[in-house]
Amino acid sequence: MKQTAKGILVLALILSVSGILFASGQEEGTAPAKMTVYLDRILIEDDGLTQWREAYKAQTGIELEVIKPPHNQYAEVLGAAVMAGDLPDLMELWDNQYAAYVASGHLVPLDDFIKANPNMKSIDASYYEAYRAKDGKIYGFPTYKGGGCVTYIRQDWLDNLGLSVPTTWNEYVEVLRAFTFDDPNKSGKKDTVGLAMPYQVPAAEFDYYNRFIMQDAYFGFQYKNGQWVDGFTQNEMKAALQRWVDLYEEGILDNEFFTDNTGRARSKLMESKAGVLEQWTGTWASRLDESAKNIVPTADLVAIPPIKGAHYINRVGPLLTITTAAQNPKAVFDNIIGHMWDEGEGQILWTYGVEGMHWEKDASGNAVMLPQPSNPDRPFNKAFIDPYLTLNDMTPFVAQQPKERLAGDIHSEYSKSLRLVMGGDVYTRNIGDLNTAKQEIFAQIVSGQISIDEGLAAYKERAASLDIDTILQELNS
Repeated sequence: MKQTAKGILVLALILSVSGILFASGQEEGTAPAKMTVYLDRILIEDDGLTQWREAYKAQTGIELEVIKPPHNQYAEVLGAAVMAGDLPDLMELWDNQYAAYVASGHLVPLDDFIKANPNMKSIDASYYEAYRAKDGKIYGFPTYKGGGCVTYIRQDWLDNLGLSVPTTWNEYVEVLRAFTFDDPNKSGKKDTVGLAMPYQVPAAEFDYYNRFIMQDAYFGFQYKNGQWVDGFTQNEMKAALQRWVDLYEEGILDNEFFTDNTGRARSKLMESKAGVLEQWTGTWASRLDESAKNIVPTADLVAIPPIKGAHYINRVGPLLTITTAAQNPKAVFDNIIGHMWDEGEGQILWTYGVEGMHWEKDASGNAVMLPQPSNPDRPFNKAFIDPYLTLNDMTPFVAQQPKERLAGDIHSEYSKSLRLVMGGDVYTRNIGDLNTAKQEIFAQIVSGQISIDEGLAAYKERAASLDIDTILQELNS
């Protein structure tokens, strides 16, 4: 999720006003007639949010008021509402917001509700244990398995050049060179590059998109040998930076890398301008392939396992929290979180949407997705829960596409799960500036403005001025 420096400041200010009290009245009893929720990833109004809410009310008898700010403003709008004392019953948070909201005192522990709800028995406890706070309580529940990215490669380009899927770093570099210099699309022009990569992403997410280069190094904080460390200062980072420098210097990493966001990087793969990209699993596997085929009908994009020494990342996913404003927090838990994991009509609604609008049964009685209302050229893919990242073992209600299933299986087999980063006041106050320092120095190193040793020395100096030792003490306390 994109969280601006101003958004981070809003969360920091939440800590300073944690003494503000909100009426809780946490009573056991009948479910409320209406609940208010802040959700970031729920379907938009143009895709049928109103009809979805009507279907939810038909199932539960509860009117759900859904507040959905624009995605890139979500953290800021939600933080401002909380600071103003306008707490919803339930709100979706991203992992980098969680610690600040726990510290604010505005969240209700979920442990007892999890134990009491029968639908939780089908969910592996490790998914929600990831949100156990330092006080020993769980304040958040995952919206899905964290998920992550895999590497997609142009199989047709490999075939054109007589190359195999790379399995080592040296083989990977050779493929990137061939994709850049050996006319893989047979156009007779030098119009391709080996690797596209987004740099204009939140620093906390940068590690998701570059595992073949980073391998065992991390841009962000890393849990290593039982302790949190700053990944940017580890020995593995120095070797990774050299790989970055080599690829950029040789021109087999897209020279527009520093200005590309995920959308632009994806476009280069889909438009047959680049041959390799690390991108999300799930429906992206078929969307990337289909978009490439629209330009070159013989295009073939496939997900591949990581090269030797590398791995993919399973991130800590977004979560749902119940606030102290809820009059009956157990009813909120049961009728939202419990409802979406019932392995029945509730989970179908939260995952696939509304029958007749988002999906229908074909002549054989199988559920199939209908066109997306806001973009009829694309099938509707999800209402809220990613169908490829479900927490339980519910049989897929809609048959999954082979390339999407392949990408998900590869990611599951070759990924390592991140841990939740939970810092304190100094972390919250300084993490934005610390990430900015990493991004600026990384760019200077990779572009050749300064040497790796000079850059790492400069980073250590800036990190010290931002109380990195205190931040690490907070993380490890």
